[in-house]
Amino acid sequence: MIDPPIDPAVFAALVEMTGGDVAFVDELVDTYFDDAREQIAALLAAVAAADVPAVVRPAHSLKTNSFNVGAMELGALCRDLEERGRTGELEDAAARVAAIVTGFDRVRQALLADRTARATG
Repeated sequence: MIDPPIDPAVFAALVEMTGGDVAFVDELVDTYFDDAREQIAALLAAVAAADVPAVVRPAHSLKTNSFNVGAMELGALCRDLEERGRTGELEDAAARVAAIVTGFDRVRQALLADRTARATG
C-alpha cells in the first residue's frame, strides 16, 4: 500500500509552529508549490542534458521543502535522487524524476484537498 502523500502529524506540527495561522500555512504551501515546480523543471532539464551533478541541488531543495510540509514519501524520493546524484549513479534518472513528478502531483492534490476541506468544513 502506498503511504498517504502527507503525514498528518508533520503537517499538524507545521500548523502548530505558525500558532494555528492556517492562512499563513496556506501561503507556505503555495510557496512550496511554486518552488517545487521550479525544482522539478530543473530536474527535468538536468536529465534531458544528462547533467548528473545538476540534479543534486534541486533534489536537495525539493527534499527539504517536502519534508517540511509532511510529504515524507516525496522527500525520500528526492533524498535518494540527491544521494545518487552526488555519487554519479544516475543511469535511471529519468524514471526517478518521473516518480518525483508523480509524487508531487499526489502531494499537491492532497494539500489542496485539505485546504478545501478546511474551507468548507
